[in-house]
Amino acid sequence: MLAWSDRGSGFLAGGVKKWFMLQMWRIQQVAQIITIVLLAFNLALLLQTKMDWREGTIWADTYAGVIVIMLVLVLAIWVFALAWDLWFKMWREQQTVLAERNPYAKEKMTSKEIAIYSICWLPLLEQLGKTDPDMQKAAVYLRTWLEKAYNTDPIAVEDLKDIMDYLGNGRSMPFNLAKK
Repeated sequence: MLAWSDRGSGFLAGGVKKWFMLQMWRIQQVAQIITIVLLAFNLALLLQTKMDWREGTIWADTYAGVIVIMLVLVLAIWVFALAWDLWFKMWREQQTVLAERNPYAKEKMTSKEIAIYSICWLPLLEQLGKTDPDMQKAAVYLRTWLEKAYNTDPIAVEDLKDIMDYLGNGRSMPFNLAKK
């Protein structure tokens, strides 16, 4: 049933709107491949106008032929997008490749991670390290990693300044991670 959302997130927040966005996402996943296919198909249609075999068929009528071709194309793209999503599940491999090729997925840290680890976890580990040698080693390793992440990435420095300004701390660098 169509109704306004009680949470204030807009019309049809969880129903038709979500279904429509899922369909758009599916189509976007195959857009690059479909673009190449459509280019080839467009060239084939341009060549088709030079052929005489169309006389006497629905393809000969300009308006009806274009509408039929458009409907066939939309249906074909949608079926291919559904197959790409539901049967081939290519999005899984795409996410794997994105994670493997992303330098921040492994050894590098994002600015948010540096902020969270330096504000929350590092002080906790350092406090626990006063009584537990293993926690002290973990705190040293974490501080070393945070300092390296902070000191080798100029973008992270600028982003951390923005994060600290947003938090209102007045500090530009969390827990003195800057070069000494």
